[in-house]
Amino acid sequence: MVIDLKKLKFRGIRETDFRFDFPAEDSLITLPFSSFAFPVTVEGRLTTGDGEVYAEGKISYGISTRCSRCFEPVTYKKTVAFDEVFSENGENKDAYPYYKETVDLTDMVKDAVILSFPYSVLCGDNCKGLCPVCGINLNKEQCNCNNNERGE
Repeated sequence: MVIDLKKLKFRGIRETDFRFDFPAEDSLITLPFSSFAFPVTVEGRLTTGDGEVYAEGKISYGISTRCSRCFEPVTYKKTVAFDEVFSENGENKDAYPYYKETVDLTDMVKDAVILSFPYSVLCGDNCKGLCPVCGINLNKEQCNCNNNERGE
């Protein structure tokens, strides 16, 4: 996910649109007990000016994981907006650095995905989860455990 600013400057372009598809099987980041369900798509606009580069757009991804309550497989889909600044040679400590007129969006994308990933993923808002006594999936069938044993 690298953009060469030399090519833009040579053509006299200050803005450019971009789109990258990062393959799901590649290890953009490692997520415990999860994997990317489809490619991570990054699209947006890059604007150059005064030693800084501004990137805005959106990141779309899907994660194959397990429901936090019943442990059934679930795909979590998310689209995240971004509006970030890249600073030449890392001069601005509040911005992502870029070097040698090359902007690498990889770290920004990793950060956006990690920060947007929820603490827990549910298969549905009404998921009943597993019985803490016998372990049966309460979404599929009822158990004969006493409600007091289950903590209800």
